[in-house]
Amino acid sequence: MSTLRERNMRRLRESISGEKSDGHAVFNFYTFPFFNSITGVNLDEYFHNPKVTLESQIEALEKVDGIGNPLPDMGAVAEASGLGGEVRFDDAGFISVHPNPKIASASTVADLDWLEPGDPYGDNYMGKALKSLEYMVDHCPEGYKINPHPIMGPFTVGASIRGISQFSMDSILDPDLTQKILDVVIETEIRFMKAQEKILGSLHHIFVADDLSAFLSEPMYRDIILPGYLKMFEDFPNTQRWLHNDSTARHVAPAIADSGMVAWQYLPEIEPMDALELTGGKISLLGGLSPLDLQKWSEEETYDNCTKVLQSFQGNNKCVLAAGGSVNQVPIPNLKAIFKAADDFKL
Repeated sequence: MSTLRERNMRRLRESISGEKSDGHAVFNFYTFPFFNSITGVNLDEYFHNPKVTLESQIEALEKVDGIGNPLPDMGAVAEASGLGGEVRFDDAGFISVHPNPKIASASTVADLDWLEPGDPYGDNYMGKALKSLEYMVDHCPEGYKINPHPIMGPFTVGASIRGISQFSMDSILDPDLTQKILDVVIETEIRFMKAQEKILGSLHHIFVADDLSAFLSEPMYRDIILPGYLKMFEDFPNTQRWLHNDSTARHVAPAIADSGMVAWQYLPEIEPMDALELTGGKISLLGGLSPLDLQKWSEEETYDNCTKVLQSFQGNNKCVLAAGGSVNQVPIPNLKAIFKAADDFKL
């Protein structure tokens, strides 16, 4: 008999491919605050020592029946750091990236003539991610596989290195400057994905995190974001594209359905059937749960509330049970209750 991990992975594959399944899958977005909260790993070592990264991730995943895979994890800074974004750490060791002063101060597109794509093998957090990926592939424990480092969406990276407010205004007031930055970001991301593909042998899927793109209207999203995604993946025709955008993105949901993404992790405020209607059933939908609710519910409440969400899916296994965001502070018993509720709920 298959394990819970195997059953969940099969159901997720069936959801993505549009096949009928015997149950709903569960998807969790695990990131460094989760591994830190579960294992107490020192974050400076986590970001800079691949052995520590892998060991802490395996330790945490074993506590949730091995459901999930290890991956390089530099937070949201990898591509931006290769374009001069300033990487900083807060008092808790959390990593973040801030604008490149030269990019932030540009007044015209001509001021950015010097801007070139970042080097994924350089002294930046793309380079660190690749070293981590190599180590993880070489030391992956039996029963797991290594996932690639997530890719930040082009608009999100552009906003990170230019400044969020300024880049959002640029998209209206100076589209040429916006496009210059996006072109450089996209080429950086293509190089980063190719470097990961070289290590892994192939890229089965890429998880694209692009919350800030929801700042745009739907017409602008279609004009700016969708062509960017298309260009990013031209050289990766067999790679599945999964989108994380749990910001207020209801207004761009129809455009997300046309983006080439096969799955979308959406915000908790959208009801599952609304998300299904907004996307026309074109993509798998990862959501239905609020991370904040999952933090405060008891184990029993989690199971019962997950069952109610599963019922709201109305038997459509394109709906995958997930938190609309990361599960950083969700207790382990509650995470296990999510998996149990989904496994118990038969279609």
